Amino acid sequence: MSFSENIKKELCSLIREPCCMKAECYGLLLFGRAFSFNEISILTQSSESAHLYEGLIKELFSITPDISRSRAGKFTVSVTNPSDRRFILSEFGHTGSEIALRINYANFENECCISAFIRGVFISCGFVTNPEKDYHIEFITPKQKLALDLKRIIEDLSITPKQIRRKSGYSLYIKDGESIEDILGFMGATTSFLHMMNIRATKDMLNKINRQYNFESANLNRTIEANMKQIKNIDTIIRLGSLDYLEDELAFLANLRLENKEAALAELGEMFNPPLSRCAVGRRFKKIEAIADELKKAENRNENNNGK
Repeated sequence: MSFSENIKKELCSLIREPCCMKAECYGLLLFGRAFSFNEISILTQSSESAHLYEGLIKELFSITPDISRSRAGKFTVSVTNPSDRRFILSEFGHTGSEIALRINYANFENECCISAFIRGVFISCGFVTNPEKDYHIEFITPKQKLALDLKRIIEDLSITPKQIRRKSGYSLYIKDGESIEDILGFMGATTSFLHMMNIRATKDMLNKINRQYNFESANLNRTIEANMKQIKNIDTIIRLGSLDYLEDELAFLANLRLENKEAALAELGEMFNPPLSRCAVGRRFKKIEAIADELKKAENRNENNNGK
């Protein structure tokens, strides 16, 4: 069972407040496959979602929808009687012949009913990607105005979904992990909320460890490259003359580097009396590098003169 299916199963098993049942049923029906005078139905792979849809209609309107299952395992729940459809539409403040379906806010009796409504919408047309792979929640509806109305409701939660046109309809999606957790908690999916929070905390910790490891590896590589360059400069000075070209402190540092090829600058500085700072050691190596460069230039000039 996918993470999204687990969420829907958890949401379907919740104990519902009487005032919220109508709002949740409204979300289920309005964002289902069809909500019009000609058809009221939902298509879902979740048996829990199908039976919740059926149960809420029975509980609220004393109407028993038809429920069937295809060979592919999908459930279709529909209200087949035209007079039953007209009655349900009327109870939610719709005629069934609207040019553009919009959310009727009169169906939200209390603040908690907004949570129930979004829960119904998610069960009907939402999904969440496994947070171990990616952070993504999405609501898809074929109705553009419904998508806009739902977007405003979600924005009232201080969450900003993005909207995109897909082949299957109009999509609202969120890719921020913390915002997805907020929506799960708001809908009442506490177990899924905690599960995702633990996954996200673990991923954040691993990312932090990886960043630290990469940072330290990069620092180590830079230290090794710098050390090799320093040793190469010292070897150049020895090859083209001797360490006598260097002042006493520079000669002392050059010998320290040859004896401690892997030591960092700060470690070399501690070997001085009195100790030198890392920056002071670095400046001395710059002087050694400049002397090596001058000796190499002199060597090149001599070679050119001899060639003539």
